[in-house]
Amino acid sequence: MLNDTAAFNSTGVAEDQVTLVGLFNQLLALLFPIWPWEPFIVMPFALEILRAKRKTGLSVGFVTIFAAVFCLAHGVGFVQAIDTVFYGGSGICACALPGAPDDIDTKAMCNMMAIHIFLMLLMGVFFARIALSPSRRVPVGGLEAVYCSRAALFFVVGGVSQGIPYWAVTFQYPERFEEFMRADGFYSARGVTPGAVEFVSPLVWIVYGLYSYGELMSLVDSAGNTANDKASVGGALPPMV
Repeated sequence: MLNDTAAFNSTGVAEDQVTLVGLFNQLLALLFPIWPWEPFIVMPFALEILRAKRKTGLSVGFVTIFAAVFCLAHGVGFVQAIDTVFYGGSGICACALPGAPDDIDTKAMCNMMAIHIFLMLLMGVFFARIALSPSRRVPVGGLEAVYCSRAALFFVVGGVSQGIPYWAVTFQYPERFEEFMRADGFYSARGVTPGAVEFVSPLVWIVYGLYSYGELMSLVDSAGNTANDKASVGGALPPMV
């Protein structure tokens, strides 16, 4: 059983019973306030620096392993996401939005949080299969194409799924956008990480993911111009999938 209509406290635990949703939410209630959003903004730039220093293999390995671990870690919210989407319970909202103002309707935001969980888990399974295969984790050739393809997938999907909860509440209350950006972050509920940081971080990921996709398309176009490049890039793409 996920939960019933019993009243819930701030961590999502029913006041008169202990539930699976409540137990996972207790864990998340400890993690969200200390979650470091700022490094997420810096990550794409750090990866580009590694590529510029001809350390593309390190970038490939990092993106692959980080994506697998980071995305699968969202499994801690899987039960709550199911509760939110399919049972109409408080689910993921009980712990994931500690900084959300008390006077706003968070239903749409909560549903988007659940979708975020589902998308991240699917991506985690995808990258875990690659990470667990030594020959695919960091293939021998075509590292630029491998990196660009994996980075495009991870940063676009990851950025969109992280951004949609904020976008949902912004569409609901456009007149309060500036207030939300100045206030404590909805997720972290701490003044040093205002809503603007949590709002911008996914956008940085999306832009970098699209940039990586553009780089991949350039490699593919170049491959069509010479037989050698075609063989090189053509051999790089299969390890990703």
